[in-house]
Amino acid sequence: MFTIRKYIIGIILGTMIFSGIAIVDDLIIKLSMGVAASLAFSIVGALYTAGIISSRADGGKARLFIFLLLLAFFLYVFTQIAKGIIWLFSFPMWVYIVLISVGAISLIVIMILNNKRAKKRYLKELTVLESHKPPVVEDVKIKENISKAEPVLKSIRELLLEETENKYILATTNNPHSPGLQYVKVYMNALEYPKIKGYIKMDRAAAFWGDIYYADDKRWNKFS
Repeated sequence: MFTIRKYIIGIILGTMIFSGIAIVDDLIIKLSMGVAASLAFSIVGALYTAGIISSRADGGKARLFIFLLLLAFFLYVFTQIAKGIIWLFSFPMWVYIVLISVGAISLIVIMILNNKRAKKRYLKELTVLESHKPPVVEDVKIKENISKAEPVLKSIRELLLEETENKYILATTNNPHSPGLQYVKVYMNALEYPKIKGYIKMDRAAAFWGDIYYADDKRWNKFS
């Protein structure tokens, strides 16, 4: 019965004018009836649970009464919303262009001002921190360690080419790929071969002849 009455109400509402635009009026009616019917069903269910309504006939009457009240309310609300939206789009195009331009310029100005304030606050806080900074005590040992230049790492070939006094070089590396290596001894004639070979001395071990791994990598310096 409720469905039939709702259908009749929908036909009556379809003959009425709310916003003046047929498509918008149809949307207003459908939204209002859908929301009102859903809420009316929920409210009547709550009344049954609370014991206020006990019979099916009373429930149907209550549902229709609540539906009509809610329908009138939502028709008014959605109509006013639709009229407001239609009013907003009723101005000439230049009005929207001016509003968008003013809004964009205002946003840019606000961002610039906020950045300036943040920078000013940062400089002020930095000045305060600098004024409370404790005096620097120089450590002679730390200064000496910092002043010491780190050895320039080169390949075995580069070290051989730089050698002018001896017939061989002693090279070392602290690379994790060569754990325990003390030094490698490579003679000058190793430059004549594509692969570097020499004597390899490990910590607490006798030297043995073999390939120098990673000889072309810049990870070596003179052993002293």
